[in-house]
Amino acid sequence: MAAPKTGTKKTTAKAAPKAAVAETVPAAASAPVEAAPKKPAAKKPAAKKETAETAPAASVIFEYADKKVVANDLAAKALEAFQAAHADVKVQDMQIYVKADDNCAYIVVNGTEYPEDKILL
Repeated sequence: MAAPKTGTKKTTAKAAPKAAVAETVPAAASAPVEAAPKKPAAKKPAAKKETAETAPAASVIFEYADKKVVANDLAAKALEAFQAAHADVKVQDMQIYVKADDNCAYIVVNGTEYPEDKILL
């Protein structure tokens, strides 16, 4: 008769720690994981309408002595030529002075004049 009593005590003793472990698990961890709600697909904006924030396209063109010089093209050309000639200078600010009498544009970068880097028009 002694054998059945010891088996019962061991089972009861083992069951108590398992119950204690189950109680320490937070309720949120045991709850089933729900999928996050899906966001609706972003709609593509309709064709752009001109608003107060959108400026119209504009370009500046100099005409003189039967020549046409587009300001944006001149600025890109001046920046490219300057960077090719002065790779060690970081351009933070650039001004271009167009002098039609000399048929060229002069470059000032970061407040320093570079008369040798003139752009022929």
